[in-house]
Amino acid sequence: MKKKLLILPLVFVVFAEANAQDIHFSQITATPLLLNPSQAGLGHDVLAIINYKDQWRSVATASAYRTFNTSADFSLLKKPSGTHLGMGVNIFSDKAGDANMGTTTGQLHLSGVLGVNDNNLVSAGIFGGYGQRSLQYDKLYWDNQYDGVQYNSALPSGEPQTFANYGYLDIGAGMSWFFSAGHSTLSSNDAKLFNLGVAFHHLNKPVYSYYGNSDERLPMKIILHGNADIGIKNYNLVLQPSYIVMLQHAHREITPGLVFKYITKESSKYTGRKKASAFMLGGYFRMKDAIVATAGYEFSSWAIGMSYDINISDLSTATNARGGFEISLRYILPNPFGGKATSTSKFN
Repeated sequence: MKKKLLILPLVFVVFAEANAQDIHFSQITATPLLLNPSQAGLGHDVLAIINYKDQWRSVATASAYRTFNTSADFSLLKKPSGTHLGMGVNIFSDKAGDANMGTTTGQLHLSGVLGVNDNNLVSAGIFGGYGQRSLQYDKLYWDNQYDGVQYNSALPSGEPQTFANYGYLDIGAGMSWFFSAGHSTLSSNDAKLFNLGVAFHHLNKPVYSYYGNSDERLPMKIILHGNADIGIKNYNLVLQPSYIVMLQHAHREITPGLVFKYITKESSKYTGRKKASAFMLGGYFRMKDAIVATAGYEFSSWAIGMSYDINISDLSTATNARGGFEISLRYILPNPFGGKATSTSKFN
């Protein structure tokens, strides 16, 4: 039985608590494959994203919680109806605490997308992957190593000798619905997009223990998510509401958000030169945990997003409400600044 830690940075303790529920990013629309395998190749031909998050550096600089994610997916074998296959890969890694407790995962995603009509797609997807859990055991400090005056590394920890880093197989599945309608006229800027999905992670409930305890398993996780782009007719403004609900064992997370996208440079709807750009500004509210401020810039197929978590949970006393910085870089094809009217399907 694991004993209570005597001396360990607060950020590591917080990480251990947070790890009972899977790690995630605040920019919820910037990690599609981390949410749902049916998002692979859905509504685009090519999508590549890099994400990085740095948390709780205000608590312990050297022990900050560092998270990295990268994904790439594409559509293939596309038919005129919009029906096609999607394939993608997602790689995730994080490190936290002086003992560098970390998780590294690699996943392969496969989806089947059905073109219902010119505006609607439905998809189903699966993923399979392998995860590696690591920890530098010799950098942990235990209560048995306190000699009554100070910490003494020569004293035995009293911990089981079966501790070991380990790996595990992981599988999941999901479904999505995608709706897209182009501008009603060439200059109206009233295009709309809706994307809803549900996913089931850790269907095999893999063993999740440094001590090889088969009773400690990673609980199945259910994710409900949605986002939209709603163009305001005859204005260069797009509303981007989104939400995510995560359910895993006794843990529940609900995060709604709204981003305002202002198109500062319109694409040419007559010459085909689509070098438009836009600024994004908005936020999310992760209930009982954090307020997230976000901003971004989009140019043609490229977009960069930045966000900052303002902690409002019990941890805010230690962090002085400072949570973490996050950045994302995205590349997508086709160019999302299309000027097509609804007579042409967005999916072709």
